[in-house]
Amino acid sequence: MMEFDFLEGKRLTEDVALDETMAWNEDVMMLDLHLVSTSALMGVVHRVSYDLLSRYLPDDYTAVVVESCVRHVKAIPTGTRVAVGVRVIGVTGNRVKFRGIVMSGDEKILEAEFVRAIVSRNYLRRVALEKTEKTPGFFGI
Repeated sequence: MMEFDFLEGKRLTEDVALDETMAWNEDVMMLDLHLVSTSALMGVVHRVSYDLLSRYLPDDYTAVVVESCVRHVKAIPTGTRVAVGVRVIGVTGNRVKFRGIVMSGDEKILEAEFVRAIVSRNYLRRVALEKTEKTPGFFGI
């Protein structure tokens, strides 16, 4: 098994535009506010962490989110540009723990802690293939 301790302390910050596809849409009466959803913000934080890890992983490995804890601090409208930062705060075996933050100027919008597991792409392909072979076809045919 590969060692990943060297990732500890690595960090990345990206400037991200929050577009209309990220709008909170669960409450249709609130759609006119064009507020960004918590899940969309978390998705951006997860993507930045993937961008960071992908610089260091061999081609035959990837990293999947296996645990996530988020605190959405402040509402923010679509069309806003934000800074999204992630930092590796711990590594245990193939699990990489991150702290992430979304900022708009000096205002904190979201903070999160989450874990990505580094796994072989071949392993994921094999698991996915086994699952599809065991799943009956459309309407059980």
